[in-house]
Amino acid sequence: MAKIKAKCSGHQKFSFRYGWLEKGFRFIREGKKFTDPDAIVALGVGKNMVDSIKILV
Repeated sequence: MAKIKAKCSGHQKFSFRYGWLEKGFRFIREGKKFTDPDAIVALGVGKNMVDSIKILV
């Protein structure tokens, strides 16, 4: 009998939230980068969501 390893893996896809696109453009326009250490705080979202916004913009 073969052993089955269960593996849970997250993903970085989130439903588009109202205001993310505007926040992303404003963030870039201010000369900030999504890799900045304060990006999570400045955008007001979690780390994975920062990556998702980066993909949108």
